[in-house]
Amino acid sequence: MATGIYKHLVLPLLDRLDSETWHERVRHGLHTVEQVPLGPEFLEILAWKGRRVVDPRLKVSLDGVQLENPLIVGAGWDKSGISVRALYALGFASVEVGTVTPRPQPGNPRPRQFVLSSGVVINRLGFNNPGADVVAANLESYKSDNIPVGISIGKNKDDPEDRAPLAYAEVVRKLYPYGSYFVINVSSPNTPGLRSLQRKEVLLSIAQAVLEVMDSYGARKPLLIKIAPELSYQEVDEILDVVLQLKLAGVVATNTVALGEVKARYGEGWRLQPGGLSGDDEVFRRMSTSKVAYIYSQTKGSIDIIGVGGVKDAHTALEKILAGATAVQVVTAIRSEGLAVAARTNLGLLEWLNKNGVKSISNAVGARYEDFLDTK
Repeated sequence: MATGIYKHLVLPLLDRLDSETWHERVRHGLHTVEQVPLGPEFLEILAWKGRRVVDPRLKVSLDGVQLENPLIVGAGWDKSGISVRALYALGFASVEVGTVTPRPQPGNPRPRQFVLSSGVVINRLGFNNPGADVVAANLESYKSDNIPVGISIGKNKDDPEDRAPLAYAEVVRKLYPYGSYFVINVSSPNTPGLRSLQRKEVLLSIAQAVLEVMDSYGARKPLLIKIAPELSYQEVDEILDVVLQLKLAGVVATNTVALGEVKARYGEGWRLQPGGLSGDDEVFRRMSTSKVAYIYSQTKGSIDIIGVGGVKDAHTALEKILAGATAVQVVTAIRSEGLAVAARTNLGLLEWLNKNGVKSISNAVGARYEDFLDTK
């Protein structure tokens, strides 16, 4: 679907729908299409003229998990794990499902997702998901597809802090067979008290509990920690201490931004509205990219970084990669840029490699991290 047609004809019609309603309809529509004969092939045609963008120069390794390209559907887009095959057909190398909690959770009251501009959204969903048991049943149908699946894990809203390690471990216990990698989400602004779990001693206990479950299965899978963009560098350092001490795979940087001053860029009335802002906002994108660059500056490639925040095309993906990200995640741009966003981005990355004489995208990781450090 041509970008111009989508943005000028389709997107204005979608804007008339409640943002979450649109999201649900598309997700369930993809689920339906992927189950019919030749459904995935139809999605490849929809995405990019039936030609999946495959090139060995785009391959990356996420702590041993081989990805066909550096583009991942970020957590929050498919919370239930029902459209993995469809999203892969659209050109993404992996889908991160969730965030998944031990028990079903309805999330916060609606309306809870708001479009501020065509590429910027505020959400206060609150970990709405059907629970680990249902997600496990959903992911069972993809086991034979050999698609790398990430799983973002969390705790239920009513789980007290002292039970957090058990809650995160319980999700992994139920979903371990289905995940290629796991992400500890302690940075969503939409669950009261969740961001306090980013404290070093609490995070250490959560990660240790998860690793113990993995050990009970006989092998540790890559485990990353997802952080908030508002963290100070000192707070990031404490999280890196946990990552390095426990030999975790890395960090996902970053979650949505909850700062009122960022939300107020779209009208003063948004300043005090609860929720996190995501998407094509320059300030947010710069915040997340600077965290990627800082983490890379401290670790120099010894851990993997997944960059997320404002990725919508090859240019914004390259920002994260050059700052130090092994892979990048796309969420909001699936709506604002359309279902061909992965194909266009991958083609753009190949064009950049050709133009700059770079042998592979992995060779670009961290190549210009100093350019993206926040010097304030």
